[in-house]
Amino acid sequence: MSEPYLCNNEEDKVMYKVVIISGIDGSGKTTQIKLLERYLRYKGFKVKRIWFRWVAFISYPILALCRILGYTKWRVIERSGVRYAERRFYLNKALARIWPWFYAVDVFIHIIFKIFIWIFLGYIILIDRFIPDILIDLMYETRDYQIPRRLVGRLFISLIPKKSRLIIIDVNENTAYNRKHDIPNINYLKERRRLYLYIAKTLSIPVINGEKNVLEVYKNILGHLKI
Repeated sequence: MSEPYLCNNEEDKVMYKVVIISGIDGSGKTTQIKLLERYLRYKGFKVKRIWFRWVAFISYPILALCRILGYTKWRVIERSGVRYAERRFYLNKALARIWPWFYAVDVFIHIIFKIFIWIFLGYIILIDRFIPDILIDLMYETRDYQIPRRLVGRLFISLIPKKSRLIIIDVNENTAYNRKHDIPNINYLKERRRLYLYIAKTLSIPVINGEKNVLEVYKNILGHLKI
């Protein structure tokens, strides 16, 4: 492999500051990010790997209201016994409209402290789940599939740092379901996979076939990063 220049093209040898890998649960995101982290560290780069999950700040009252009104249900996954919150904002049109805006503010705060500081310090940031995954969560919870095209969706997209490279790893929902036991059900994966492919098309994000063996997927990712 050549030196790890993550380039936009052959003439522009400017390294991507952020690499974002998205996809449904069980698609192999974490495995690939760990391989990439290992390679870049070997090449002498400062690397920060981040699993980006949002934390509630100003949106906590909206979440509390959702629970009080019965729009949040706690479910237990039979195969693993894992509990998860199913948020059904789509049951209330007003909540479905305001929720993404509160969420956007919290995500912005989270990005400043979890990503931009490390960029400022000169690190390459590898992110497991980010804005594409957030948009899909919002679409799934509100059933508003136009969010990426709305003002709030464009706001989320604007939060992606400059010199970023986004990649989506796609696998069949049955493959993903067999890989992980903390996934609610096949239908959950089917819907989210459909949304990931929609986001990939909407935002022109390259899609990599995650059904191939780990090393083939890894080489495909390096190819997109032009390493």
